[in-house]
Amino acid sequence: MWRQIETRAFPGHVSNHHLGTMLGLLGATYEMIRHRDAYPAQVIRNAQAFARALAGHRLTVEGDRETGFTRTHQVLLRTARARGEEVASRLEANNIITNPQALYDDASFAAASGIRMGAQEMTRYGMKEADFAELAALIAEIVGGRGGEPIDSRCDAVKAFRGRFTEMQYCF
Repeated sequence: MWRQIETRAFPGHVSNHHLGTMLGLLGATYEMIRHRDAYPAQVIRNAQAFARALAGHRLTVEGDRETGFTRTHQVLLRTARARGEEVASRLEANNIITNPQALYDDASFAAASGIRMGAQEMTRYGMKEADFAELAALIAEIVGGRGGEPIDSRCDAVKAFRGRFTEMQYCF
């Protein structure tokens, strides 16, 4: 029996470390050690500002409003029932990448009623709380916040907004 397990487990299902990635992981580890206080704190401040701003546009944000909706890098936005994929696609068509996200009361991931967004990448590009509030306004226009109809294209506005953040932060 061991021979069957051994021949099926390696290399198909498990593997050893990949030497080609070790140097990159080492560099990322040193950056995170250097910025371990400033970067995570800014990510969380940004995520909370983002969530508050989305809620301010009458979008439904999952989480406790009293604690800023999130204590991590993630913001979960509730869409209409089973419309997460559609909203994520609409945002992607406007150059905003999100993930459809099944929420606790969804029947399955295929019927996702939410989208998941993170603040960590754009924090590394220098966005701060006010910038995430500006992004929330663009998202609200695209998905139909404040009870309005969705705007078909905000691609140019999103490109102009993103173009202001091109220099990496929290790195060597």
